[in-house]
Amino acid sequence: MVGKKSLTSLSKCLGFILLSIIILSLSGCSSNSNETISIGISQIVENPVLDLARNGFIDALKEKGFEEGKNIEIDTQFAQGDIALTTTIAQNFVSQKKDLILAISTPSAQSASQATDEIPILFTAVTDPVTAGLVENPDAPEGNVTGTTDMAPIDKQLELGLKIVPNAKRVGIPYNTSEVNSQVQVEIAKEVAATLGLEVVEIPVTNSSEIELAISGKVGQIDFLSVPSDNLIATSMSIVKKVALDNNIVVIGVDEPMVKNGALACEGIDYYQLGYKTGLMAVDIIKGKEIKDIPVAGADSTELVINEEIADALGIEIPEDVRSSAKIVKGED
Repeated sequence: MVGKKSLTSLSKCLGFILLSIIILSLSGCSSNSNETISIGISQIVENPVLDLARNGFIDALKEKGFEEGKNIEIDTQFAQGDIALTTTIAQNFVSQKKDLILAISTPSAQSASQATDEIPILFTAVTDPVTAGLVENPDAPEGNVTGTTDMAPIDKQLELGLKIVPNAKRVGIPYNTSEVNSQVQVEIAKEVAATLGLEVVEIPVTNSSEIELAISGKVGQIDFLSVPSDNLIATSMSIVKKVALDNNIVVIGVDEPMVKNGALACEGIDYYQLGYKTGLMAVDIIKGKEIKDIPVAGADSTELVINEEIADALGIEIPEDVRSSAKIVKGED
């Protein structure tokens, strides 16, 4: 039979062990909270639009207390427009056991989602995440992927084109045939154009070296150009600008950087704010929120932007009802 003293000693011993376990457990949580969070950013190409999204993402993290060099580590990799390279980048991030991946562009997001179903993935600058196979239900993502979409208001772009070129009958749309985003936008544009009495003239390209010849070959068949949210075209706006000015063609873009780099005007979204919104999602994930509780989101508003230098070069007078509500910019130096 165990004596009273023995029971008391045993009880104290068990209490000490239990207290030790609790202290170790608490110190473990404290240690984890101080660990550096590793984030991999995969960006298809460096261009003003995607750079804005990346900067917005990083700024949102910083403003919420997650700053590089303190409690997060950011590894940014650019694929230089090479879709195959996005796969390598994604696989490297997985092997390095990143805590979170930000994929900027559809190809980058597709490669990341194919590389892992465990690491949380956020995307931005993706036009149609459903068609791209990233999510099935944008309102309640079922896997490890969610983010923000940059679906441009295509109806507003075409309507803007008609306000500036009121007698237009045909609109040319240059796009990269290998970008799912672009193909989706062309199909939407066809539907919208039909309701506006416009015919869409497709101008497909596969690389930047084809753009000048492809657009030049169609200038006699179009009344203005509408450029979709397309990474290849966005990176090649200097080429688009040259052809447009040489042939006196109006170009309607999808964002302010495009307008600064050669388009006449746009009714566009703010990619910095889109990236910022994605950064807030990252904060939620870091704090323990599940992907299924973070719906895919889009831009909150659009802004009308006009490049007055391009208007002057084309000899175009912008209608006052359009100009009065626009942000007026000049070209990039």
